[in-house]
Formats: sequence, C-alpha cells, structure tokens
Amino acid sequence: MEYGHIDDGKDFFLYEPEKYDCVISNPPYSKKDAIYERLFELGKPFAMLVGMNGLFDSKKRFQMFRDNGLQMLVLNGRTKFIGRSDGKPSQAPFQVIYVCWNLLPKTIMFEQDDLGLFSEV
Repeated sequence: MEYGHIDDGKDFFLYEPEKYDCVISNPPYSKKDAIYERLFELGKPFAMLVGMNGLFDSKKRFQMFRDNGLQMLVLNGRTKFIGRSDGKPSQAPFQVIYVCWNLLPKTIMFEQDDLGLFSEV
C-alpha cells in the first residue's frame, strides 16, 4: 500500500506512485472539481469520501460524472471523524458518502456502517 500526502511532499496533482491499484481519500472539499479531473486523468479506480451536499452543483463536475460514470457507497447515519490534533472522534454535521469509479459491483450501494468511524480529518 502506498500512502501519499502533501505534507510528505507528495502533491496529488503532481505525484503518481509507480505501482498502485486505486486511490482512496477524504479530499479537501474546496478542490472537488480539480480532484475529480485528476482522478479521471489517472484512470485508476477510486473512492472519495465527500459530503453529499452540492455534489452535483458544479457544471464541470456534473459533466465529468456524466461522461465517465459514477458509483456511490452510501453509509447509514453520519460518519465520525478522528481529528489529527486530539485523536477524538466527532460527528460530521452533514452526511458523507463514498463517490467511486470502477470500484463497486453496483452503481449505488447502501451499507451499514456499524463503527461510524473514519480517521484522519
């Protein structure tokens, strides 16, 4: 497994591991369009944990999803995040889903998240 983070000098927009199977991340929501553009450019399966609100608001993003396809993994309830600074879980004030591409067996999947936990905000 290859881990990459901009804090470690691995800028997602410039860095690509030599060998990897997919990309899984909780990307910065402020860069949604650029992130999906880069993901489709890479051509690898992906899963992005993102807020549902406004997912299709961008014309550019809507076009990318329409042209390339999209899968969604919807978890029940609200996901808790473990903060980097204090390590304590806190519930997001909004529902998040995994937006995926070429990863899931179905277009939309609904799954029980018994832990309700995601780490590394």
